[in-house]
Amino acid sequence: MTPAIWGLLAAVSWGSADFIGGLASRAIGHRSVLLAMFGVGALVLGAVIWLGGLPLVWHADGLWLILVSGIGVMVATLWLYQALARGPITMVAPIVGTYPAFNVAFAVALGARPSLIAWAAMVAVLGGVVLVARSAKTVTDPTTDPPGRLRGTVLMSLGAALGFAISVAAAQEAALIYGELQTVWLGRCVGVLACAAVFLVLRQRPHLPMRWWPYLAAQGLLDAGAYVALLAGSEGPRATIAVVIASAFSAVTILLARVFLREAISRAQWLGIATIIAGVMVLSSGR
Repeated sequence: MTPAIWGLLAAVSWGSADFIGGLASRAIGHRSVLLAMFGVGALVLGAVIWLGGLPLVWHADGLWLILVSGIGVMVATLWLYQALARGPITMVAPIVGTYPAFNVAFAVALGARPSLIAWAAMVAVLGGVVLVARSAKTVTDPTTDPPGRLRGTVLMSLGAALGFAISVAAAQEAALIYGELQTVWLGRCVGVLACAAVFLVLRQRPHLPMRWWPYLAAQGLLDAGAYVALLAGSEGPRATIAVVIASAFSAVTILLARVFLREAISRAQWLGIATIIAGVMVLSSGR
């Protein structure tokens, strides 16, 4: 499959996982949700590698990339789910979706040279994401929300975007050594240990009611699958395309919030979503 298709699969999986994560975080806490997500991903990918008899690659040279990727995803997702729990989802998701701007800058600095049409399409995708974020209708109430709450949510979202950019860049380099499946699996294992360390430091216990496990299992599978798809599409000179298209996950999350939570979507946001889809279609054409 082309990088564009892999990126689209990642976007759909990520958008669905983040919608579930936002709902679960409001109910049982973002730290518990994150621990479950990493745990499910580590178990399932480990089972796939073992049952599939896939060879494991052990190279100490790339372990620092695994650590950066695993811890980066943990911190970024922690901020993302905390921001999603605070809401509104229609503002948080698009801001986090701007992470490819950092990745494109990293790729160009390392020598990547996308075509003019590809550049225009990627700018359209990122522009659509920014438009959706800027035109989001907030749901904060000055009588109940403390001062600075909205600003804190925006800062968390921006921090998550930067964290995802760094972790994706590290994972892309690690995948060249360990392969996509092993890279994501090792990153999930690092994430589980990092989350456990957070609970130990805070002297808290995870809150994981049984009634939430079907949703947490689905979320863990979707999130891990998104990373595998992203890394699978990150090979070759058009690797930045998969990263940019994957940022369309914000549109998926917003549409789900609209359908199931009835969160308002303005005309400007619909325009932004249409722009994202148009950019994805151009990139999918392989130009």
